[in-house]
Amino acid sequence: MRNPQELVSRMQDFCGFLAGLGGVQAEVLLTPMAEDKWSVQETIAHIMAYDESFLQSAVLPIEEGRQPHIPDEADNQSFNERAAALGRELTKAELLERATHARRQLVEHLQGLPAEAFHRKPEGRTDIAEILDRDFVSHDRSHVERMQSYPESRGYNDLTGGAPPSDRQ
Repeated sequence: MRNPQELVSRMQDFCGFLAGLGGVQAEVLLTPMAEDKWSVQETIAHIMAYDESFLQSAVLPIEEGRQPHIPDEADNQSFNERAAALGRELTKAELLERATHARRQLVEHLQGLPAEAFHRKPEGRTDIAEILDRDFVSHDRSHVERMQSYPESRGYNDLTGGAPPSDRQ
């Protein structure tokens, strides 16, 4: 297992990815990445909802000396549907700001936890460090890779929203 502080540091990488989306055309972010799949914006909202939920249900209770509670909503279809709907409702700027804030806030609180807190096992589950590795670092990487490969599949070189090669002069 990785060092918890290394995991928290890797979680910050998502903020860099979000910052790189500032110049992307909104319609690129709102277009589904494949048939019956989320758009980039819906995917970001999904990750953001995960961040906000984990902060409230696990990290803040640990800070307060209470037992963390990890809801099953990470795998819950309605949780994901609500997050995706929020991603469609917010403007690109609102979503990027809120998602960046949520991740920074989560990272800041995690950085303040004592080392032993990462080895707590909420309600018989795996420890917090494993949750960070699986449900944040690996989860982020999986989604970011898809979001980064999406423009190429549509003929774009990157997420800057430039025209596909056939449309360039």
